[in-house]
Formats: sequence, structure tokens, C-alpha cells
Amino acid sequence: MGRFLLKLTATTCALFFNFTSAAINNQPRADRVDYTISFQGITSDLRLLSTSIMPEEKLSIRTDAQAIASAGQLRHENGEWHWTAPEKPGRYTLSFMQDWQVIILNVFVLTPFNNGKETDLNGYEIGTYRKTLFKGVSTYAEPLGFIDMSHGPADLQISPHFTLGQFVCKQVSKSGHTYLLIRPETLIKLETLLEAANEKGWKAETLHVMSGFRTPYYNRSIGNRTTSSRHLYGGAADIWLDGDGDGQMDDLNKDGRVDKADARELAKLAEQLAAKGGRDWPVGGIGVYGANAAHGPFIHIDSRGYKARWGHK
Repeated sequence: MGRFLLKLTATTCALFFNFTSAAINNQPRADRVDYTISFQGITSDLRLLSTSIMPEEKLSIRTDAQAIASAGQLRHENGEWHWTAPEKPGRYTLSFMQDWQVIILNVFVLTPFNNGKETDLNGYEIGTYRKTLFKGVSTYAEPLGFIDMSHGPADLQISPHFTLGQFVCKQVSKSGHTYLLIRPETLIKLETLLEAANEKGWKAETLHVMSGFRTPYYNRSIGNRTTSSRHLYGGAADIWLDGDGDGQMDDLNKDGRVDKADARELAKLAEQLAAKGGRDWPVGGIGVYGANAAHGPFIHIDSRGYKARWGHK
């Protein structure tokens, strides 16, 4: 009987994964499905999303869908799926299916980091994080580990319109190793903003991420002394909408110029989404910046857990 069950499980797994690609291609909405998964305090109906946990940590996901894991231990109990991550850092996949609609959740098992005792990972400079929570907010907890870019690759889709490489810190790696963080609630906000922009007629395949993750080491190297930047925690992105592909913000207000007024237009759209609230817009910051010698106008979006606004005038 044991052999039969093992063989049946393997067959079921194969069938599930064989149908995954076809199911995604036939979904009524390309980027979203008609059910949700809830985990780590967020709820999403995006067909593709990514998160991270530590080795052998448990991830609980509430959903009505069936699920299967590429590795690790997965069990179902009281309406929730409980997945225990493997001991080895890497990228693993949880697949959910309901009515032939599939959600893929990339789960990065982090490479451990001991803040305060270590300042680098395999020669990649990290620096040091604050030991206390900023304003007592849990999203400012010191990272226990980082995503290894070798578990990517850079062009890996981590949500429908964003890749892992878009969020890599700009610092030069002397060791050949690169590490980063990206929070799923930030991906949800960026996808929601892009979706709203396209619906408004501002067509673009993605948002240009000028700055995503930053290590404390890199942040200090560019003269930024703050220890509470959301960039340090993978929870922020400095972005512009570049639908025409010219490397800068589009002329969103159609006045013939590209300047801070266009960044305000994009921020205004973000504000409308924030006012609407709900699962697709976790609470956070919206900042507006004008152009300088190094870059054009852009806006900052983050998921810090409380409201913050700056630069709108």
C-alpha cells in the first residue's frame, strides 16, 4: 500500500505541474485569478508572487485552493496549508490551483545573516542594521537573512510585471556574490499601481525601478545616514513610468515637458489607490522627487505599515 500511495502522489504531482502552464495561459484575467491566498499578513489574487522565509521556517497560507510544493514539507490543516522550508537556502515553488486557475508563489529560503556579528555575506558588503524597531513597527525588524541572487536569475519573474534583477542594490560586488531583499506587499503595490496606470491610458509593460533594495553599507556610501529607510528592508522602490522607453518618466500631464509635475501625476494616482485602500494597497509611504543631474523625476512607494507623505508640493 505504501508503494501505491507514493506512486499515486508522484503521478498527481506530475499532472498538476503539467497543467500549470496551460491553466495560466487560459485564465480570464492575465495577472489575477478568481480566488486568493493569504500569508504573512497579506492577501493577494495575483497569479504570481514572491516571498521569503528562513531555512526550516514554517509558512502558513490560507486558501480554498489545492496546493503542491516543489520541495519541503506541505500539509493541510484547519483550512490552511502549512509549508516547512528545506534546510538549504534557495528558491522553491508553491503552486495553488482552483477551477484550473493557478497561483505560483516563489519562496526564497534566505541565506542566514547575523546582524551585529557579521557585516558581509561571502564577501558581499551588507553593513549593520539597527537593533531596535523604528517607531515600534515590526516591518523594521533586523533581517535574519538575504536572498542569494544566484537563486534567481536576474530575469526571474517575481510578480507578473517585475523581475528579481530590478530590485538589486547598485553597489558593486567585489566577491561575485549578490544578496537582496524584496517584500511581497511592495510587489503588490507596484502591480496595482501599474495596473491602474494602464487602465488610465498610461501604457507600460513595467515600472522602471531606479532604486529597490539597498544595503546599509551602500546607503552610507552615497551619504544617506538614515537607519530606517524602507529600501534597507526590501520594502521600497523609487520608480517612474517609462512607456515610450526613452529612459525617463513619461510626459503624463501632456504639457510637453518631463518634470516634477509628471511625478505628481503618478503620485496622484497612487494617492487614489491609497484612499481606496484594501488588500491591494498595504499602508505605506508616497514621496515625490524632481529631476537632478543624475536622474529624472520619480516617485517613492513603500509598504512601511503606516502612512507617510513628502515632496508633493
